[in-house]
Amino acid sequence: MFLKRITVENLGPIKRFDIEPEFHENGQPKPIILVGENGTGKSILLSLVVNPLIVAKRLFFDDAEVEQNRVYKLRSPLYISSNEHHYYTRLLFENDYECIEWQLPIRKKEFQGTFGYIPTGTKWVNIEETETSLFWTNFQDKKTELRDLISKRCLLYFPANRFEEPAWLNLSSLRDQVEYTDLERRTNISNRRIIQYAPLKANQNWLMDILFDRNVLEARVNSIQFKTDEGQAINVPVWSGYSGSCAAIYDSILEVLKVILRSNDNLRFGFGDRQHRQISIMRNEQTWIPNLFQLSTGEALVFDLFLTIIRDYDLTRTACTSISEIKGLVLIDEIELHLHSSFQYEVLPNLIKLFPQIQFIITSHSPLFLLGMQRAMGDDGFTILEMPSGKQISTEEFAEFGTAYSCFKETRSHEEAIRLAVAESQKPLLFVEGDYDIRYLEKAAQLLGKTDLLERFTLVDGGGFGNLNNVWKHFNSRVAETLSQAVILLYDCDTGKQDGSKDRAVKKVIQTRTDTPIGKGIENLFPEATIGRAAAYKAAFIDVTQEITKLVRGQEVRVPATKEVNPDEKGNLCNWLCETGTAEDFANFERMFSVLEELLSPAETENASENSAETPNSGDALLS
Repeated sequence: MFLKRITVENLGPIKRFDIEPEFHENGQPKPIILVGENGTGKSILLSLVVNPLIVAKRLFFDDAEVEQNRVYKLRSPLYISSNEHHYYTRLLFENDYECIEWQLPIRKKEFQGTFGYIPTGTKWVNIEETETSLFWTNFQDKKTELRDLISKRCLLYFPANRFEEPAWLNLSSLRDQVEYTDLERRTNISNRRIIQYAPLKANQNWLMDILFDRNVLEARVNSIQFKTDEGQAINVPVWSGYSGSCAAIYDSILEVLKVILRSNDNLRFGFGDRQHRQISIMRNEQTWIPNLFQLSTGEALVFDLFLTIIRDYDLTRTACTSISEIKGLVLIDEIELHLHSSFQYEVLPNLIKLFPQIQFIITSHSPLFLLGMQRAMGDDGFTILEMPSGKQISTEEFAEFGTAYSCFKETRSHEEAIRLAVAESQKPLLFVEGDYDIRYLEKAAQLLGKTDLLERFTLVDGGGFGNLNNVWKHFNSRVAETLSQAVILLYDCDTGKQDGSKDRAVKKVIQTRTDTPIGKGIENLFPEATIGRAAAYKAAFIDVTQEITKLVRGQEVRVPATKEVNPDEKGNLCNWLCETGTAEDFANFERMFSVLEELLSPAETENASENSAETPNSGDALLS
């Protein structure tokens, strides 16, 4: 039951989402990966897909996860996006099966008069005038075809709170042995579940059935005829392997296991006698893992997840000779849970690749997982959608890469880069918070005649306020004593830091100007006229919060209007100011250059003004 389209309007953080999942030319679905920060609607989107699957299953089976006349996902006006007055969702599955949901804050008959519009979207007319919501499907229209899809496809959802107990937890009295599966044999019982939390025990019991049937029912024995010296014909039985559906499933499970354990050795399953009924993993005919419960938490979770797909498809009783024939829709929330980086990068993508006819819809925060998918499937082999907009992006555009890199720069590798920069530079090192600060300083120096002064320093992008703190921590008192040149950390005005020094390492904070409109960042140095000219050129440069009055302990307090640079426009504003700025625009940068001059001795300042070709040891010149 492949998903063909999903439309969402005004649901929580999702204002507008309208996506048609992609398929390869051969009809195989491309995996979809939903990315975005926490709170951008990834899990909400999965719940929208799960809900109609459960509703469809409930039409035919009594063991659906949700009772009749109830839904898996709550409908409530609380989920309407802020400043909006309705939400609407529409899911289109293969064979034109639809599921539509409306939610209003008031009764329909009052809606247009109150809010002044009628929402666009199908089935608006189906909402009763006295109702505030609608849940509609056309599942009843073609029930025979729908039952076939429900019965013969994998339909699985792995929520983020799925969990397997670790191997060290003492559960021996509860589940140290596996049992043969006991299935109900009734037409209205599916023996399957869409929502999967911790199915390892059920998987192991099912695996025991597969091993038994394969060994007992599918062992193939041929007879070879020999003649005795007396000429009598004797038939000798010769084992020739296994053949049948269980043998094919067994081989598929081993494919999954080899990817997880990253082993190309000869692997097979073993199982104990009736006194110790447990499944082991054998490698080259030696016991490697005595009990499946002894897999690590991450290994067990991944094995459990993909084994569940195979088990669920087997329970459909659909003939299957290869893992590549398994069809269905599988939803996985936060696929990288509990997994080491190598599992995210290598194992997960290779496992997904084993199931080309499964439509995976996955949420993830892991850049390594996306890189692994790119490596395993190529740029066109899967789709990345950035929430909440649903914009399709490339692997490199994933915002988490920038976040991960910033965190990485806080590690020892970043400290080593600082050490090398200090060791190799003969000039004072001037650390600033970012690349924009460097560009602004260089432009200001050009316009104010301070280029010679700025060239006496090596400018370094500190990678943000947080990383400047790490640089400062790196220069403890003993390290600072060994410096052969000055190291200066220049903080923006809004950091709340104070000036300080550690021998030749100095921390300076740009003082906040109260006569300029921007209160944060280096842009605080630009005067009102400059900011006004920038806003006139492009209004998106500057965000404005209007003056408001609020009650504080019963007293009215006026909160003045504020302006700040839009975070997404900082680079564009920097480009524009560096291209069009004048000396008048950059006049307030004069104070920064005065600070730099103060950090050099009179002798060195004189050398700088004479543009001496010789570079003195600026560390000795640094004022304490």
